Amino acid sequence: MIFIKFLLILILTLGFVIFSFSSKLKIFQKLFIIAGYAVVFFFILYPSYSDDIAHMASIKSGTDLIVYIVLALTVLMNIVLYVGQNNNNRMITKIIRETAKKNAKKCQ
Repeated sequence: MIFIKFLLILILTLGFVIFSFSSKLKIFQKLFIIAGYAVVFFFILYPSYSDDIAHMASIKSGTDLIVYIVLALTVLMNIVLYVGQNNNNRMITKIIRETAKKNAKKCQ
């Protein structure tokens, strides 16, 4: 059991370090990631507390609570990525239209 906890913390820490140094995030996003890392780290070290928190929320087990949270965060992340992609598509379309108008004026 100790080996699994060590392995999970090692993988989580590597992912955290690689992600935090490889991307340009705003300060709020970095704080959110740090808070998430701290919560996951805590639940890896003390899994019984997830059961206590789950029972306070009328959920059967801590595992169910963690699955629900991960599912909700995955949906939220997909929505954020979808909105970001739509904004990028609009900007690309705007740039292409402006470029096409400028090139059309040169051809006349």
